[in-house]
Formats: sequence, structure tokens, C-alpha cells
Amino acid sequence: MIGLRLPAFLKHRPAARAFGTNVAWLLADKLTRFLVAIFVSAWVARYLGPERYGVLAYAIAFISMFQAVSLLGLDNLVVRDIAAMPAQAHRVLGTALRLRLIAAGTAYLALGAWIALFQRDDVSASVIVLLAGLAILFQVSDVIDLWFQSRIQSRRTVVAKISSYLVTAAVKVLLIQLGASLPAFAAAHALETGLAALALSLAYAGYRTDRRWEWDGALARTLLAQSWPLLLSGLSILLYMRVSVVFLRESAGSVEVGLYSVAATLSEMWYFIPMALASSIAPIVSRQRAAGGDGHRRILLKAFAAMWALSLSVVALNTLGARLFVGLLYGHQYAASAPILMIHALTFIPVCLGVMQSVWLINEGRSKLALHQALSGAATALILNLVLTPRYGAYGAAVATVSSQFVQAFLVNAVLAPDLFRLQCSSLRILKTLRS
Repeated sequence: MIGLRLPAFLKHRPAARAFGTNVAWLLADKLTRFLVAIFVSAWVARYLGPERYGVLAYAIAFISMFQAVSLLGLDNLVVRDIAAMPAQAHRVLGTALRLRLIAAGTAYLALGAWIALFQRDDVSASVIVLLAGLAILFQVSDVIDLWFQSRIQSRRTVVAKISSYLVTAAVKVLLIQLGASLPAFAAAHALETGLAALALSLAYAGYRTDRRWEWDGALARTLLAQSWPLLLSGLSILLYMRVSVVFLRESAGSVEVGLYSVAATLSEMWYFIPMALASSIAPIVSRQRAAGGDGHRRILLKAFAAMWALSLSVVALNTLGARLFVGLLYGHQYAASAPILMIHALTFIPVCLGVMQSVWLINEGRSKLALHQALSGAATALILNLVLTPRYGAYGAAVATVSSQFVQAFLVNAVLAPDLFRLQCSSLRILKTLRS
């Protein structure tokens, strides 16, 4: 059995209980999504068929790039600042909210402009993109989630988002029963984010900051100065994760996108586990880093080791069960997705390393390094997609995605961040010591 030994400051203390409870709530959220998605997403894919499902997947992948811009790369910075300066939470949150409002409005307008200029001949796809793109505006409410994260109160976010997710899942089932058209499912995508915004606002009413949120111009400039590398990094990450879908649609058509998207959905369902762990570890590492010493490094070393063990186990499961998973959930019309899943499943290794790597970057003040890593991954994805996707279709897209993620989360560190690379490699060596 693989276990992660908690550092001394977490043993027999409220911090340990808070950490464990936070992780449990985050895992409950993602596990609920996982279980519902297994049935509802598969049902939607079966109903729409590979071609229409491919159009919807393309729309969601395309708008995700604009969503990344609207987030401004502020998430980890806001959590870090509130954890380090709790008395200034109202200023940090108020400033982040206004910045996000401006960015979200600008991003949606830019999305509309792009559609008008470059996709006006594809009316049906344009409508799908604009409807699903409304999620960009609703996502501003996630600033409230950052407040809950910083206080290790993720259960409040979980309750809000699970509620909205379950309602939206019920709506999708109803749409299937009514024989709804594709635009209705695009609207349902935006509906989930809108319901989550409402639920988060209600949750905040029960756990407010001590003072009313305020705008701080000086803080805004500081946050933007620190966040722009993270913003470009986040955009680059989405580029190398989603650009394959764009290339596929242009070179192979919507059917191929549908097959690839089913494989990617099954592969990416597991991503919630490392993300939940990292989001709960992040404030603890920040506090330990602020206290001085190398306690934070010991935590990260063991966390990386656990991520290696987790990722290798999940990859083995997905590889061995690919045909069974696809056949049971999506049916014979998506049978070609199984071998694609076997390739795409390998992305879980760099994803696990990457989310923990982000915690290290923030606490070491190396946000610009994140940009260089992401740009390296994006460049790899663009080159490999240009070469592989036209010739090998979804298989080539999967290889490009896996390769670019390994470059970003691991290989490039050997050159740009030898200290981080040594930490990642050292964590492999201590796997044996974590067995009990």
C-alpha cells in the first residue's frame, strides 16, 4: 500500500483534520462528477453520435482558451496572499473580482469578434460556440471559491458545485428524452456554470470575510505583474491540451473529433484526484514555507512520490480496461476510441507531476518559469499536431498531447529548473520507503 506520511506539524493538530476534511470534500465533489459523467456524458455522446458530439466537443475546447484568458492566472496568487495575510482578504478578493469581471467581458467580446471574422460561414458551429461561451461570464464567481480554498473550506464550494452539476445533468437527460437539438446541449453547458455562480453566492453568505470587499489599485497592479506569466502559462497549457481538437476538426472532420473526445473524456476523468490533493496541500506548503526551514521541501518530496505512484497505477488501469470502458459506456459506434484511450491515458503521469509542480513554482516565486514550461509544451503540441494529425488523425493527436505534456511537466525542467527536476527524480527513489 502506498501512503504519504504527514509532516510533524500536521500530526494530532487541527491542521491535519482540516487538511483531511478538505481533501475528502474535494474528492467527494470530483467522485460525484465522475460517477454522473460516466452515465450522463456517455448517454449524451450516444444520443448525439460521433459527428454532432464532435461539434460540441470542438466548441467547448475552443471557448476554453478564452476562459483561460478571463481567469488572468490569479488563482494561486489569490490563495497564497490570503493564506499569508488573512487580514487583507477583503482587498485581495475585491480586487481579483473586479479584474475578473473586466477580463471575462473582454474575453466574451473577443470570442464573438473571432466568430464574426473567421467562422461566419459555419453558422451552426458559431451558434454552439457562442451559447457554450456564456460560461465565461458566469465563471467570474469562482473568486468566491478562492476564498473558501484559502480557508480550507472547500466543502462549501463542493456543495454549491455538486448541486449545480446534478441539476444540469438532469436537464441533459430531459433534453435527450425530448429529442433536443445540439444548441440546447451547448446552452446546458453554460447553465451549469450559471447555476454554480448562484450557488457559490449563497454559500458565501454563510461564510463571509470580516470586511466588505474593496478594490485596491496598487494591489491590482502587483497581482497583474505577478500573474501575467501564469496567465500565458495557463493559456499555453490549454493550447497544448485542446489544440488537437481544433487541428482534428480542420484536417479530419467532426467524427474524428468525437472519437478523440470520448477517449480524452475517459482519460481526463481521473485528473480530479491530483488536483484535489494539490489544492489542499498548497496552503499548507505556503505556511510551512513562510515559517522557514526546509519543511515545505520534505512535504513536496513525498507529495511528488505519491503522485508517481498514483499516476502509474491509473495508467495501468486505463490501458488494460480501455476496450471494456468504451464498449460498456459508449457502444460500438465509438469502438475506435479504445486504442486512442490507451495512448491518451499516459497524460495522467505529467498531469500529476504538473499540478504538484505548480505548488512548487508559486512558493519558490518562479512564476516566469511556468511560462517557459508551458510555452515549451505548446510549441511541442503545435509542431507534433501539424506533423501527426493530418496523417494519423486522432491517434496522432493523442501522441501529440502526451508528448507535449511530458515536455512541459518533466523533461524541460532538466534544462530550465534543475532543482525542480532533481526533486521530481528524487521522489521516484523514495517510493519504496512509502510502502507499508
